[in-house]
Amino acid sequence: MRSKAPLALMEQTIMVLVFALAAALCLRAFVWADTRSLRNEARDQAVLQAESAAELLKHGHGDFSQASASMGGNWDGARWVISYDSHWNSGTPEGTYWLEASPQDSGHSLLGQALVQVRDGDGTLAQLTVCWQEVTGNA
Repeated sequence: MRSKAPLALMEQTIMVLVFALAAALCLRAFVWADTRSLRNEARDQAVLQAESAAELLKHGHGDFSQASASMGGNWDGARWVISYDSHWNSGTPEGTYWLEASPQDSGHSLLGQALVQVRDGDGTLAQLTVCWQEVTGNA
């Protein structure tokens, strides 16, 4: 009578290989999900920061220096830049994320406009155009 031990050993070896393959696929899926989650978290925070900057510009009727004084960053007369670290704390010299707002021509004399972008090393996370009514001295 022949021993069935080699058959059982081969069956167990195949089962271990199947489980190892399943574990590798699951691990890869978990890493992908974690990476995607971190990217989505950064995008959500970028939208929040861009919206905050846009609201400050609208409230101040396009006064970039006032917005810069309120939210932080530097206004050099052409663009307003805020750098953030990896935890979205502003004021860090070596930033992971950057908010940049610059005035644009709206094509209308009584309508101010600016482009607000938040970027990281991989590209643009959030971008929006904000408009406000210009204040005239005749009113």
